[in-house]
Amino acid sequence: MKLEIKVLNSMRLTKLLIAASRWLSKYADVLNDLNVYPVPDGDTGTNMSMTLQAVENELIKLNHEPKMKELVEIVSEAILLGARGNSGTILSQIIQGFLSSIEDKEEITVDDVIKAFGMAKERAYQAVSEPVEGTMLTVIRRVAEEAAVYQGDRDDFILFLVHLKNVAKEAVEETPNLLPKLKEAGVVDAGGKGIFYVLEGFEKSVTDPEMLKDLERIVQSQAKRKERMEYSYHTTEEIKYRYCTEFIIEEGNFDLEGYKKEIMSYGDSMVCAQTTHKTKTHIHTNNPGQVLEIAIKYGQLNNIKIENMAFQHKNLLLSERESKDDEKYIINNENSSEVAYFAIVDNKKLGEYYIEAGATAVLIGGQTQNPSVLDIEEGIKQIRAERIIILPNNKNIISTAKIAAERSKKDILVIETKTMLEGYYLVKDREEKLETTIEKMKSNYSIEITQAVRDTKVDELVINVGDYIALVNGKIKEKNTNLKSLLDDIVRKYVSKDSLNVTVSYGKDADEEANKVFKELNEVEKVELGVGQENYHYYIYIEQRDISLPEIAIVTDSTSDLTPELMGDLNIEIIPLKIKIGDTYYKDGVELSKREFWKRITTETIIPKTSQPSPAEFKEVYERLFKKGYKKIISIHISSKLSGTQQAARVAKGMVHKGENITIVDSKAVAMSLGYQVLEAARMAKDGVSMENILTRLEQLQDRIKLYFVVNDIKYLEKGGRIGRASSVIGGFLKVKPILKLENGEISVHGKAFGEAGAFGQMERIIKTESKKTSMILYTAWGGTPKELLSADEIKNQQEENSKVEYKGRFEIGATIGSHSGPVYGFAIIPKIM
Repeated sequence: MKLEIKVLNSMRLTKLLIAASRWLSKYADVLNDLNVYPVPDGDTGTNMSMTLQAVENELIKLNHEPKMKELVEIVSEAILLGARGNSGTILSQIIQGFLSSIEDKEEITVDDVIKAFGMAKERAYQAVSEPVEGTMLTVIRRVAEEAAVYQGDRDDFILFLVHLKNVAKEAVEETPNLLPKLKEAGVVDAGGKGIFYVLEGFEKSVTDPEMLKDLERIVQSQAKRKERMEYSYHTTEEIKYRYCTEFIIEEGNFDLEGYKKEIMSYGDSMVCAQTTHKTKTHIHTNNPGQVLEIAIKYGQLNNIKIENMAFQHKNLLLSERESKDDEKYIINNENSSEVAYFAIVDNKKLGEYYIEAGATAVLIGGQTQNPSVLDIEEGIKQIRAERIIILPNNKNIISTAKIAAERSKKDILVIETKTMLEGYYLVKDREEKLETTIEKMKSNYSIEITQAVRDTKVDELVINVGDYIALVNGKIKEKNTNLKSLLDDIVRKYVSKDSLNVTVSYGKDADEEANKVFKELNEVEKVELGVGQENYHYYIYIEQRDISLPEIAIVTDSTSDLTPELMGDLNIEIIPLKIKIGDTYYKDGVELSKREFWKRITTETIIPKTSQPSPAEFKEVYERLFKKGYKKIISIHISSKLSGTQQAARVAKGMVHKGENITIVDSKAVAMSLGYQVLEAARMAKDGVSMENILTRLEQLQDRIKLYFVVNDIKYLEKGGRIGRASSVIGGFLKVKPILKLENGEISVHGKAFGEAGAFGQMERIIKTESKKTSMILYTAWGGTPKELLSADEIKNQQEENSKVEYKGRFEIGATIGSHSGPVYGFAIIPKIM
């Protein structure tokens, strides 16, 4: 008698999915061996099979025949959370696309499945930003296209499935002709082959006697479960809590730990698992009603099951275990500031190095053990910070990490790191601007050393089994039959005068003789990590000097009042002075913004005090700049007659190894007159001007820049101990507005005026007089209240008709100067010709 299947119901579809999972698992190693590169970390088969196993694990727990919509929800959630690697993620989208087309049908015809494969193809292509033919995308596309024009008997699912399997087989065999690297490596696409095995599994679910028997056993025996699941044995005498109680709360956004504390006193064997949408509970209790009363406070209850274990005398499946495996994670929330770094790494030792470097969390699951979406979500939950940067450190984990990030309510950025040491570099340099560090990565070399597991040819490189090979930024670039010789080649080709640092992670199979190549490498800074990773003898990261970086670094202090807007794309390092308000010290511009400072000084009866940076702070900055690749440093600071900042810089210079390449400059200035010198030096450094010419220019500016300002309350000048001669001169003019100027590095009185109008008139006359002599650049400045801001803008407005004055911008005076001046406005003028 001919076996025919005309429609699929939810149970038949369940059998298809379980069969596909088991068939794919059977051939996982075959898929792993189809890796394009001959490296021992092929994981396509593992990722695809574990993704489907997540579905199977849920399906074999069913103790009833679900409606199609329920089945679709179970499978969709399971395959999304279980998705691993790129291939597993694409497979999850194929399955979800398929299911989305049939969820409203209780019986599915061949015509329905044809439409479902069309949806599966669409979702697969949407999941990839840049679809490539010759991959699993091609296979699912061909299957969908051929299904759409199927000419066979549409009342016979068996013939239809056999046809699709054969189409997939042909499509897989064609992949090397579509993707040259497959042909060069002599393999077919592993992901595409995985799709073939899924479809072959579908076919086996209705044609293979052994598979049919196994699937029927699963359906018929609701109490039995797969051997790999955990069982709990009880006898009547041993049972303390009689009722095995299970239920689902249709809510996943509440404090799980608090909920568990509420119910744990009512029984034992408690397991609670939470996703973003649901929370499942399993508990053995003598009072199931009381447990349910607590649970219903958190959300609607579903799938309630209460069984009397004393009457059953049979094996009971414990609830799903989604609780974290402590061995998978290393967490140190103390490392979080505003942003937490979360890295996926090869092994525990490398994870410890990441934590030591400043990461908040690591998940053990890199090469050959790609984590699932759920694994990453569990890690996210353990991080207290609301902003997280995820470092996948493997190209196959990027898509999984992005799904976890999209599902989270936290602000998460996935940086597409593809090697273990790329992520380490980002964590190590996390204090730098993230955009700058990511840009610098493009110039660096991330190298992985391993051994070929088969003969192949990559580009023009002929590789034999056992050859040592080097993947440079993800591509095989070098090979050698001798490990030490290969490392010699690497150092010779990739370590140069522009190399700043070499980080080496020694693998389990690192060779003592070969290690000498790194031990004897003395011309660059080195970081050596004893990680002991599997499969790869060495991970190497070579940090290169940014070729766009000027040779000369410019350093100043916060009295320059420079802002990101004024600096633009110029490389300027600012060291903050400290402001003391009451008993608390703040770093100027870092821990205390200008807005916060002026609000406090104008609304509170406080007289702030200032102090210079320590030599240690200067030393840290100088060493960091040399480490970045700068050859020389010009450090330009507030007038030595106003602050001891320069002295601290000179002490630091003597503490730095390359101190002879640091020049300390007394600007004889402050505020915008200092800021302009710094901007000019940075512009010249960017243009490649020599150190000598930059210093000459600074000397010219110091003699010609003129700074004038008006203070509105002289009490700050009188009480400031480091304001030069001003405080002693203005004592007799308490009822007038002093016009102050910066001269020879200190503050002096230029003149006096009665009231606001008189002061403003004098300021205007100064500009008019000076502009008659030469064309000039004008900067205005203010600090305090809207009154000072209006005065500064009025200075600019008054010069709009003056063709000899070019207005360049407005500075806001910061806390260091404001502590001594109080509310203030003024201007600086610089001759265009010197």
